[in-house]
Amino acid sequence: MSFKDNVGYSRERMFTIAELLPITPDGLSRWINQQAYGDPVPTEDMRPVHRRSSTLEFSTKAISSFMPGVNATWDPVTAHGNPTAQMPSKRLIKKVKKFEVRREGAKNKARRSVEFDEFMNLLQLVRAQWADNDSAYIVRWCTITPMAHL
Repeated sequence: MSFKDNVGYSRERMFTIAELLPITPDGLSRWINQQAYGDPVPTEDMRPVHRRSSTLEFSTKAISSFMPGVNATWDPVTAHGNPTAQMPSKRLIKKVKKFEVRREGAKNKARRSVEFDEFMNLLQLVRAQWADNDSAYIVRWCTITPMAHL
């Protein structure tokens, strides 16, 4: 709503149905573009480097859950229904996915798992600190060692 109204809202703010009804698929598409590209009307040479497709999908799903008539499809004649179920937003997210596959989109921020060699180095560091402080060693050892057996 901040994008639509140019007003900052608190996280606890509850919007009325009358405030949510004016949201349209075009407004939602402009918001998705703003999130992904940093501009509501991106040019062809711009790349979606600000948000990943999974973030955009979750955001539209979250918006959809708060929309009145969540199960109704968008009717362009009456301008009622759920604007997130309309094709423009889905096409935009699909376009962002294509850029991600080509490695031209936002970077993946997922954490990777610890490799075996890194884990063994960590165990060696804990063992090396045993002489410094016995109680700290026991706590670390009890926390880390069971992971080696998984």
